[in-house]
Amino acid sequence: MRYARTGKNPSLIYVKWGIFTSVLSFSIFLTGCDSKEQIKSTTKEDIQIIKMIPEDLVEVQSGTLENVVNFTGTVRPIVQSNVQAQVSAQVLEVHGLVGAYVIKDQVLVRLNNQDHTSRLSQAQANLGAVKAHVELARSIMERKKRLFNQGFIPKIEYEQSRVDYEAQLENLNAQRANVAISQKATHDANITSPISGYITARQVEPGQTVSPGQTLFQIVDTSQLEIQGAISADHQDALRLGQIVHYQLQGVAEPLQAQVVRVAPTANSTNRQIEFFAQPLSSLSSIAIGAYVRGEIRQSARQKGLLIPLNSIQSIENQPYVWIVRDEKLVKKPIQILNQNYSGNMALVDGLLPNDQVSRVTFTDQDHNKTVNVTTK
Repeated sequence: MRYARTGKNPSLIYVKWGIFTSVLSFSIFLTGCDSKEQIKSTTKEDIQIIKMIPEDLVEVQSGTLENVVNFTGTVRPIVQSNVQAQVSAQVLEVHGLVGAYVIKDQVLVRLNNQDHTSRLSQAQANLGAVKAHVELARSIMERKKRLFNQGFIPKIEYEQSRVDYEAQLENLNAQRANVAISQKATHDANITSPISGYITARQVEPGQTVSPGQTLFQIVDTSQLEIQGAISADHQDALRLGQIVHYQLQGVAEPLQAQVVRVAPTANSTNRQIEFFAQPLSSLSSIAIGAYVRGEIRQSARQKGLLIPLNSIQSIENQPYVWIVRDEKLVKKPIQILNQNYSGNMALVDGLLPNDQVSRVTFTDQDHNKTVNVTTK
């Protein structure tokens, strides 16, 4: 046989080849697993490290901050008016659009006053008739008084004439009141502006039927504006008449000032805040009416403590906190705000250490306690 000539058993060859390929595959498998473990370990390590640059961090500093009481408010006109209808009638004419300037006593609305004119004419006619009856009753009373004094008539007859005269006088007063009411109703058919200013709202159109007390126009005198603000009752000592307050107007980058002119005598029973009014020291546009105001009342006293940038504080209105780097770890640290200075972007806080570094970058809760690597650019 051919196998006898070679001196090799083919079965043995196949066995050896199988063992070789098995060892080779197992070696490759172990090498692959080791590589995967190495990649996995490296990736995990990279994920746990947060890389930052020096510009991302701010050193916590010890210092003093001017004692400031913050307030919020709005810009409002000192003089404004809601023009209302006084009678029930149909609208014939409407004069004035939103944004138009009107002067005091300018006619804004004309109502259908035909009924009121007729009532006025009737009341005036009744008044004339009563005046005639009064004059006649007076003449009769005086004549009977002379007759009574001469003894020609009894006293009861004179007294009756006097009572008739007094009754006619009362009737005269009633008719005069009816005439006055009719005259006012006729006058109210022409609705005029009570002040000079700009129309900010119009709620009436020709053909509409209005009723007493219905608001037709809103008019604002834009020449007299003021800041309406409020502070917590805890800081009432910081507020006094004549005091200068600093404020920022919504949509205006320039810081502004105003002087306190009025202070509410009591705190609001609902939110325990004290309301005050301040006169702007620089003129404001009418567009500023209703704009949001954020400001501060600065006091002479200063507080000492730890200072950080105000814009680095997260959730400043509710449970404030900051992200800090402490011992090369990123930490989400709750703080207490002792004082704030919006214009200087600084806050006096409690809860940090002097060697902490505050992050300007915002992170998520998953980043808490991760290692921080600060590198230069």
